[in-house]
Amino acid sequence: MTMPSEIIHTITEVLKQTKEGGEISSTDSLTEKVLEQIGLFMPNGSLIHITRTERIDLAMRGVKEGASIADMVDLLTWKDFEGFVATILSANGYRCVESYRRRGNSLIHGMEIDVIGVKGNIIIAIDAKMWSIRSGKSSALKTAAEKQKKRTQELTKELVRLSEKMRTLVEKEYRLFPVLVTWLVEEVELHEGVPVVPVFKLNSFILDLDQYEDLVVSYSGHYSKMSD
Repeated sequence: MTMPSEIIHTITEVLKQTKEGGEISSTDSLTEKVLEQIGLFMPNGSLIHITRTERIDLAMRGVKEGASIADMVDLLTWKDFEGFVATILSANGYRCVESYRRRGNSLIHGMEIDVIGVKGNIIIAIDAKMWSIRSGKSSALKTAAEKQKKRTQELTKELVRLSEKMRTLVEKEYRLFPVLVTWLVEEVELHEGVPVVPVFKLNSFILDLDQYEDLVVSYSGHYSKMSD
């Protein structure tokens, strides 16, 4: 039986080796045994490719086995985290855009939203914070929530540009929700009316979004093809 410490050690090594290229050469029998237990063992080859979603799954398994969240987060990339968030939204029927950017100029400031998900008349604008536990949590979350509110409000004026990236947008009134997703919190919190959701509970939060609608801040935006 593989001990939790052995699993954590293997997960740590796999995440270290795959942080840049996503590939690991598996020659150690213990590593192969642990990878097989978590569904990543490839018996017909020594070269294993780890996807972004699998890297997040590994990190979450490490935390479950007793590794510190901070240690696991340090082994991830921001693209791992962003991609995982988009995957959860997609699994719940949302059409997604990652890294939505607006370049700034002399008239408008630049803006970036990590993940945008659209389903029905709901648009979720997510700031994916890959923060580990640290001091000043409440202050940092409050500041991040305020910034995400501003970005989401700006997004109401950007639906034409969003439609260029997401061709399936239809003419209607949309309700836009700013959301923070992070490792920092254990339960869903509200800061400045913005939900702060632990990544472990993102799926359940999306499923229960209607229960939060009257508690959280949201903005209305209308998309019309006449504006294209």
